[in-house]
Amino acid sequence: MLRIAHTADVHLGRAFGYLGEAAQAHQERLKRAFQRVFAEAQARECRAVLIAGDLFDSPRAGRSWIEFALAVIAESRLPVIVIPGNHDPAEQHPFRESRLPANLHFLPETARLRLDELELEIVACPAGDGAHWQAALRRDPHGAPLQIALMHGSMPSAGGEGDIQPARIAESGMDYVALGDWHSPQEWTQGRTVCYYSGAPEMIMPRQQLPAVMLIVELAQGQLARVERVVTGEARYPDGAQNGVLLWDIARYEAMRTLLTDLREILTPETVAVVRLTGRWRGEEPLNVQLLAENLQPHCLWLELESAFQPELLQPHTPFEEMLTALAQERAEREPEQASLYYEAAQTAIYLLRGGRL
Repeated sequence: MLRIAHTADVHLGRAFGYLGEAAQAHQERLKRAFQRVFAEAQARECRAVLIAGDLFDSPRAGRSWIEFALAVIAESRLPVIVIPGNHDPAEQHPFRESRLPANLHFLPETARLRLDELELEIVACPAGDGAHWQAALRRDPHGAPLQIALMHGSMPSAGGEGDIQPARIAESGMDYVALGDWHSPQEWTQGRTVCYYSGAPEMIMPRQQLPAVMLIVELAQGQLARVERVVTGEARYPDGAQNGVLLWDIARYEAMRTLLTDLREILTPETVAVVRLTGRWRGEEPLNVQLLAENLQPHCLWLELESAFQPELLQPHTPFEEMLTALAQERAEREPEQASLYYEAAQTAIYLLRGGRL
């Protein structure tokens, strides 16, 4: 059995301009995540580390970032296989002008790399060299017992074809295909060829799945590869968030100050918060979402407030709205114990008719 580590899309050197004053602290998280990949690889007795492109955010990554990456790789003493991505293309990759440690295998073009000590053969399919992928992406009957592919590109997605065809993965006969390009982990297994995007090891964009992970892959001849996700990133969604979105009912608040206090309590410097405000605002002062966001942003890594609430008591302006209001009034008089429910239903209906969201 052979265990390897798979990561991609590290984006060392990324400026994170959209994070404002939190950018520098997040760059340090990115460094820690990269170090954590190797620490976890060693702790779990991995024999090699795969980096499926976009190790650097651009070919113009600062020298300190390049030296950092080389030092971490060298200190691991593990075989490390790196291919270029679309952000660090082969022609301008920072490693081309660097002295590489002996344990680093940088493969700028489509090629096969055999590591006899691991009984492993790697087919490198870097970004920008897709014309050569099809011929190379196949199992060599005379090759090593374990054969995997390392690719950087996009699978078909909604509205796009992608530059990797799932059928070719299925036909390849590979034991595992390690993908890079997408920032969230995702499985694309085809037949007996296990295939995964590892995702980035730390948050690159706030809409990716969090916390960020690396993959630990177990390979054994004649068996399906086994894949385990291991958390490497520090950025987190708040407790209770579903698919990255936290629903927050504002109907129970009468003042923006109280709402602000409660929202602050769920935030930390690592929090990535997409908060959808729902319900009807009952406070006397208008709910200023922009001001609320400005006051909350310094308390977290990244914040987005979605306005899905009803801002005020709505007066009917059309015959249909007047009919809804009259009907609610009639039912409330018949069933006074349910009056508030009928009034709320009429208000919600008018709000939705005017394009509101709940």
